[in-house]
Amino acid sequence: MSEKLLRVGISQGDTNGIAYELILKAFEDQRLYEFCIPVVYGSSKVLAYHRKALELPSYNLNNINEAQEAGPNRLNIVNVMEEEVIVELGKQTPDGIKASEKAFSTALADLKEGHIDVLLNAPSITDPVSSLLFEEDDDSQSIAMLINDSLRIGLATDKVSLSEVSSLITQEVLVKKIKALHYALVHDFMITSPRIAVLSLNPQAGINDQPGKEENEIIIPAMKEVSTTGIFCFGPYSADTFFSTEEYLSFDGVLALYHDQGMIAFQTLTSGEGVKYTANLPHILTAPNQTVAFDKAGKNMCSPDSFRNALYLAIDLYRNRKTDKYINRNPLKKQYFERGSDNEKLDLTKEEA
Repeated sequence: MSEKLLRVGISQGDTNGIAYELILKAFEDQRLYEFCIPVVYGSSKVLAYHRKALELPSYNLNNINEAQEAGPNRLNIVNVMEEEVIVELGKQTPDGIKASEKAFSTALADLKEGHIDVLLNAPSITDPVSSLLFEEDDDSQSIAMLINDSLRIGLATDKVSLSEVSSLITQEVLVKKIKALHYALVHDFMITSPRIAVLSLNPQAGINDQPGKEENEIIIPAMKEVSTTGIFCFGPYSADTFFSTEEYLSFDGVLALYHDQGMIAFQTLTSGEGVKYTANLPHILTAPNQTVAFDKAGKNMCSPDSFRNALYLAIDLYRNRKTDKYINRNPLKKQYFERGSDNEKLDLTKEEA
């Protein structure tokens, strides 16, 4: 059965950073057009400026007014800027931030309207996804994830000061985040009974008279609570030995308690090819695990591997969600048997009591 080509929206990111380099280099590979119809929300003039500065080959560009006009086998670009954008490579400027935010808001509106199927956010100074979560649902079951072939790390807290982490790690928060990670593993990654590892907050998991009480008072009770719902949850594990001994390979997902606890290990183990994913939102939002990298802007130094993987992941997740929705749309009614009555004829048309 042939799959339709998905419209992949790409928000341009900061116009002064490496975002356009990643976009241009990724779509040098013509095979990508076999998987998707790319729709870049940005500026054709800015794209041309970056292409010339990077001395990259010409592209088959299609300037369009709206995503519905996007065609296959070409790089489609929706010009979202009403005025000229001044590019200052390697500098953080108000214009660069404004251009990034404008592109994301336009792409997000199209995503919600169904004009694009998924959205990939190129590197920018601001984090529009975090702002989106705050505006739409402060109590959502979303969870930031770091993804590659062998690692799926969920972050219990993200983009907060390290001094605030301890006060934010409560039993209620951990229960929500473990359940959110479990839900994503089942419905987005199609893992039937995922095994989840939870990392500790304190050195050596707070055991053997080590400092810290959060493991015994908060983390372990939270794990026991979710275990009663059928979630397979293990730990807490001290992050240093957990990653250095490759124990993470025994699990389908890992819950890190703060950003750097998960990110440092992830960056070390994925060699710059990982992907950021915000799970459990109504739509698929991915991003390369790369910063805006002003120091490398315009120097043709950046690999598009993480960007390309973010695109592949977005497509895979979209299809997984469709499959998950299909197989769960009308499940067979549960049938209960008394021992010794397995030969009883079933009437699947009868309503359950």
